[in-house]
Amino acid sequence: MPDVAVIIALVLSSGSLVVSIASFVLASSAKRQAKKAATLGFRVEAINHLRAVLSDIDRGGITSRTVDTIRDALRSELVFSREVRERLHRASATTFRLNTPAARGTTHYKQDIIGLRDELQTLLTQMRQEGAL
Repeated sequence: MPDVAVIIALVLSSGSLVVSIASFVLASSAKRQAKKAATLGFRVEAINHLRAVLSDIDRGGITSRTVDTIRDALRSELVFSREVRERLHRASATTFRLNTPAARGTTHYKQDIIGLRDELQTLLTQMRQEGAL
């Protein structure tokens, strides 16, 4: 029959292991929350820039100000996922392209603007979801 001291040592060791694992899980969660909180300001700034771009489009189309504003949103891109960053780059390129006189003269300019607006709205929703604490 095993010694009582050995059984007690095993129980205490098992308890210590459980406490260590729980501490690790809590520390990982706290680290993730702290990272999100630290980047919140950049996320809000990028979201506000995207809202301004949508507002410009709703007021009549794309101007040089719209292009500048979406570029401002790109400055905060690193606080978002890779998918959001790629979509933001595509939207920026599309905005730049649609701001040219050649693009304005095409028959599908209105459809391109509608498509861009829909893409920006979807992107804004995704950015808000990622920015939520």
